[in-house]
Amino acid sequence: MVICVFFSFGLFGCKYNFNESIFIKNKPSNYYYTNLLMQDLSKEPPKDLYVLYMNFYKKKDFSKEESSIFSNFFNSLNNASFIGKPKGLPDKPLYKIFITFSESKYVINIYNERYISIYPWDGDYIMDYIDTSKIYRAYNLLGLCKYLIPK
Repeated sequence: MVICVFFSFGLFGCKYNFNESIFIKNKPSNYYYTNLLMQDLSKEPPKDLYVLYMNFYKKKDFSKEESSIFSNFFNSLNNASFIGKPKGLPDKPLYKIFITFSESKYVINIYNERYISIYPWDGDYIMDYIDTSKIYRAYNLLGLCKYLIPK
């Protein structure tokens, strides 16, 4: 009898209507994750920075000189570089760059000469998509990855 009473009260509590909007989050900007990555880069150098070639899963660490190209790439971005998800984007990137700091970890997907995406390891929002077609060619991350891991 006591169990039936507690069960009845328990069902009454299930009828409460939660405000579902607190669980739906909008991304603050289309460069949100890139901004977080830039803030982390300004605070400390990455503890681990490497590229992974996705076809053969080859890994290569960045040297100090190659890290400077990486920084120059981020400094050359502007608001027009950040876009929504492009149509026809491959499901699997050619390369992935992993950046690890003391308190965070980021992944950069490099799809082709033109498109990349950035997201943290444990992000809640969709990735930042970047069109790199208007960036100086010397700072293109696909070229850097091809240099580090030749086919």
